[in-house]
Amino acid sequence: MKIIIKLFLFCLLFSCSSNISEFKLCPGKKRPYYYPTLEYKGSFHEIKRHFFSNYKTIDASNNNGIVKIRFYINCKGETGDFFIDTYSLNYKRISITNKISNQLLYLTKDLKDWIPARNDEGEKINSHKFFAFKIIEGKLIDILPK
Repeated sequence: MKIIIKLFLFCLLFSCSSNISEFKLCPGKKRPYYYPTLEYKGSFHEIKRHFFSNYKTIDASNNNGIVKIRFYINCKGETGDFFIDTYSLNYKRISITNKISNQLLYLTKDLKDWIPARNDEGEKINSHKFFAFKIIEGKLIDILPK
């Protein structure tokens, strides 16, 4: 079982670095901006279903906090440039085991049905998104923003 987990983590890390280099923002503004029209097919309900159905609780009683993953969505609905931050429940920077943050990163990258945001002229544009995952004793409790 440990070998399978190690292979999974190796594959995850290898695919993370290759995905980042392939991702390109669409021409235009260099820095994506938040637009409220960015949506996911099936809405936030589908996003929550995806995470709560696929997240495997990690036996980590001392891993309580928030894993924040932010990323960009280009005008084609593709995602990339993922960033991870971890915080205590009091919003102070802490470390949470990589088994948890890597699993959440993998599940975030697996979301493929983004509907690109549009600007005031109706053109598809780059944007960004973040999720904050509340973890208590290795268990996924909540996902924000709702």
